[in-house]
Amino acid sequence: LTLRNLVIKAATSEGRSPEGKVTQALIDFHRGFIEGGIAMTTLAYCAISKAGFAAPGEILMVKENIVGLKKFTEAMHQAGGKASAQLGHAGPVATKKITGVRPIAPSRFFNLTSLQTCRAITLEEMEEIKEQFADAAAVAVEAGFDAIELHFGHLYLVSSFFSPWINKRTDQYGGSIENRTRFAKEILLAVKARVGDQLAI
Repeated sequence: LTLRNLVIKAATSEGRSPEGKVTQALIDFHRGFIEGGIAMTTLAYCAISKAGFAAPGEILMVKENIVGLKKFTEAMHQAGGKASAQLGHAGPVATKKITGVRPIAPSRFFNLTSLQTCRAITLEEMEEIKEQFADAAAVAVEAGFDAIELHFGHLYLVSSFFSPWINKRTDQYGGSIENRTRFAKEILLAVKARVGDQLAI
C-alpha cells in the first residue's frame, strides 16, 4: 500500500455510530484528518459481531452496513487519503448491558473492571469467530477500504488468550506461548485466505 506520507491516524473510539452504522458525523470527523494532510485514517472500532461490541456507538462490520461504509471510504478517497478499518471482538471487555449476552474469555474469568464473570469460549465458537473475522475483512474489501487492522490487544478476546493469568485452557490453545498465540495466528490466516492481496493487513 502506497501512502502519500508517513502519518496515519490511529484507531480511536469515536462513539459516532448509533445502531452500529456509519453516520455523517463519523465521516466528517475522519475526513477532517485527511483534509489536514494525513495519509490514512483508521475507522474504529469495527465489531465483527454484535456480541463483539466493546462500547456503545461502535461500527458493526457486516454486509448490511455496506452502503454507509462505502460512503465513508469514498469520502476519504475524495479528500486525497486512504481508509483503514480496525476489526475486533471485545471478549472479556464486553458487558452484557451492551451486547445482551454474557462476555466470553479463554477460560472462566472475573473481570475486575466490569465486575462481570466471563464464561469460557468453546472450540465451536472459536471457529465461528475466525469465520466472522474473515467475513468482516471481506466486507472491508467490498466497502473499498485500503487496509485493515486486526485488533489483537487491550485485553480484547484475541489478546486475552496470550495471558496465562486469564488463559487457563488445557487444550491446544492454552499452556505454552505457542498454544496461547495459536488463535491469533489462525484468525490472521483465515483473513488472509479470504481477502488475499485485496487490501493491506
